[in-house]
Amino acid sequence: MVNNSIVNALGCGLVLLLLSACGSIPIKQIQISTKSIEKPALILPKTDILDMKKVEWFVITPKNFEAQIEKIKKIGRPIALFALTDKGYADLGLNLSSIRSLVQQQQTIILAYESYYKNAEKALEDANKQISSVKKTVEKANEANSKPEKSFIDKMNPFK
Repeated sequence: MVNNSIVNALGCGLVLLLLSACGSIPIKQIQISTKSIEKPALILPKTDILDMKKVEWFVITPKNFEAQIEKIKKIGRPIALFALTDKGYADLGLNLSSIRSLVQQQQTIILAYESYYKNAEKALEDANKQISSVKKTVEKANEANSKPEKSFIDKMNPFK
């Protein structure tokens, strides 16, 4: 019976020692270091304003050839003929249409880049706000944890 009492007393003492030892270990403070991410600025060169010159077209056929030559001589321009066939003229129109299509595609790409950068800026601002919020929460938790808690034995000690 005495052996059981000693074992019980030692067991209780050991449990109290283990419990109080856990309470006396200092809690490490969490430190978070953050740095805001700056979005690089998109620097685009200024574009020239398109200033189209007036082009005057003459349709020369065998019937009006002489009249057109006289018209050119009257305005004092040298006579130089640049000729297109009907198929060449149609191909010229198709080429201009392809150029117009390419310009529209480039405009769409530019708008996509603009939208991307605006959305990226908003996402960075939101992430920075979230980081600040987490940092404040951690600082509050660190302040609460920095106060040392009394261990079980310290609480039970009548001499302190």
